Amino acid sequence: MPITVSEKAAGQLVTIFDQQGRTGAMLRVWVAGLGCSGFRYGMGIEDRQPEQDDAIFEANGIRVVVDPQSLSYMDGSRVDWVDDPANAGFSIANPNPAPQSECGCGGACGTAATAKTASEAMSEEASAEAGCACGGTCNCQTRQ
Repeated sequence: MPITVSEKAAGQLVTIFDQQGRTGAMLRVWVAGLGCSGFRYGMGIEDRQPEQDDAIFEANGIRVVVDPQSLSYMDGSRVDWVDDPANAGFSIANPNPAPQSECGCGGACGTAATAKTASEAMSEEASAEAGCACGGTCNCQTRQ
């Protein structure tokens, strides 16, 4: 299944590409790890040619590039733009469940994906460690 981009997200991406003078650019998405809130994602602007084994999808005029390993976790995902009073930014809705994991505090981790602000979503690296329900820093370990 392809990775899709909503009309709202495509509009935001076109604006960002134009502002940065990168009109022929693509959006690269990837799974950056597993945290208390499920998968953590990375997004970045891709100017260079994709790797030979990368998958390329097109949705609403945006070309999306994803590596094979990330695609195995993100297949069928949708990039969207969220704009509400509490948060504005890109989000990824992933229909695939994250592996079960456990926090360093011993509590169970959830699987809900969280929206990123535009600056977080477009950074070269995924956001740093997530906060844990115990109040500390998340130290999730995937259960075997």
